[in-house]
Amino acid sequence: MQAVNDRRGSVAPAIKGRTFQNAVEAWRKAIAPNLSPATVRQHESYLRAHILPKFKDEAPHTLTAGVLQQFATDLRATLSRKTVLNILSAIFSILRYAERCGILTAKVSFAELELGAANQRPERPFCTAEQAQQVISIAREPYKTLFTVAWLTGLRAGEILALKIPDLDFENRTIRVDESSDDHTRQLRQPKTQRSVAVLPMPKALQRTLESYLKNVWRPNPAGLLFPNPKGTCPMRRTNLVRCGLKPILRALGIPTHNVGLHWFRHGLATELAQRSIPLPDLQKQMRHADVRTTLRIYSHSIPGTQRAAMESVADSLTRNPIGTNVPIGTQPVTQDLPN
Repeated sequence: MQAVNDRRGSVAPAIKGRTFQNAVEAWRKAIAPNLSPATVRQHESYLRAHILPKFKDEAPHTLTAGVLQQFATDLRATLSRKTVLNILSAIFSILRYAERCGILTAKVSFAELELGAANQRPERPFCTAEQAQQVISIAREPYKTLFTVAWLTGLRAGEILALKIPDLDFENRTIRVDESSDDHTRQLRQPKTQRSVAVLPMPKALQRTLESYLKNVWRPNPAGLLFPNPKGTCPMRRTNLVRCGLKPILRALGIPTHNVGLHWFRHGLATELAQRSIPLPDLQKQMRHADVRTTLRIYSHSIPGTQRAAMESVADSLTRNPIGTNVPIGTQPVTQDLPN
């Protein structure tokens, strides 16, 4: 029927209760609770900014390849290819669930859409080891301990805010990561990916910081959260701690704040480890990247210590024996008359 309607230039109107908005509401109730907070947050952002303003009252079966292609083309005027792919992925996720619920949908896949070449990815802001030390040294509690955890573990913001006292093993010096805080609902859910669930090493410096924090600053709360909100009823809100805890310190130190959040520490740690020539599998394990290509991108913009050492060795040899000077006897370049 979709093909017939397309040929004759008419499309059936949306059935009452079966608009794209209705499909979104059903997806929110049945599918979103089973996804990671980061994925839900991203989908909701795309729905609010791009998808619902365009398709809220449309019937799911009207979102054909032609409609989505024009939608994607319009978005590409201002957004990167990756962002448009993510927006379309959110639409397809909702349409797949709508179809399983018996709602008529158009049959469209990524293969039918042309999104153009990938844009050059802008460098994500990250801290250096010196900057991290400066920020931590002047931060007040609980930000001082929270920033130390961020720098010495590379945990994502939601994962830090979901940490509980039982997750800290001081005897074996490890930290267990198996939950993430949803900044929208303040509920604890599964982390970003299955690979995000892990047990990470607790460096001695972090152990000392945590023990001092628990002894002198931390107060018991019903959930046993390491970093609860002031009332102790739920995790701290990420946006508040960045706005009130991190950015005032960055401004005081003269460090740019544009696009900086708690991920600033995570990306900084990954870059520092890459520059210290940590093996790729170890870096991927510490950062818990689901896709090794994400880890490789870190190496691509970092210069490992081994590479620097090799180039310094070459440069030193040229300094000791500059080109064109002090050439040993018998190794002078041979010259000959060139033909006229």
